[in-house]
Amino acid sequence: MSTLKLGALLVRTLAKPVANSIKTQAKQHATFRDFCINVAQISHRMEMNMKMKFLGYRKEVIRPLNDTKAIEAGANFLSESFIFGVAASIILAENWRSRVSARDRRNLVDDSLEKLETETNNLRESIQTMQSGQASLQSRLEEATQENEQLRKMLDEVSP
Repeated sequence: MSTLKLGALLVRTLAKPVANSIKTQAKQHATFRDFCINVAQISHRMEMNMKMKFLGYRKEVIRPLNDTKAIEAGANFLSESFIFGVAASIILAENWRSRVSARDRRNLVDDSLEKLETETNNLRESIQTMQSGQASLQSRLEEATQENEQLRKMLDEVSP
C-alpha cells in the first residue's frame, strides 16, 4: 500500500513538468497555439458571462483576449486541467483500490462467518445426538436398576 502511495506521489511530481511543457508547446506549435487560443477565448467568455450574471450587470459585448494573453491563459488552463486530471485519477484509483480491498475483506469475513455457522450447526447436531444417546443410556440404566432390585428381592425371598 505504501508503494502505491509513493507511486502516486511520483506521478503527481512528474505531472508538473508535463504541465510546464504544455505551456512551452503552446508557444511553439501553431496548431496547438490555435487550440489554446480557442480554449482561452471560450473560458474567457464563460467567465465573463458568469460574472455579469452574478454581479447583476447588463449583458455587454465581451471583447476577446489578445493572442498573447489568450495563449498564456489557454496554456495555463490546459496545464492546470492536466494536473487536476492526474490528481483526480489518483484519487479515483485509490478509491477503487480501497473498495476492492474492503470487498475482499467483507468476503473473507463472510466466509469465516459461514464456516463458523456450519461448525456451530455441526456441534449442535453432535450435542443433540449425544443427548439422545445419554437419554437412551439413562433409560437402560433405570431398567437395569429395576431389574437388579427385582432380582435382589427374589434372592431375599429365596434365601433364608
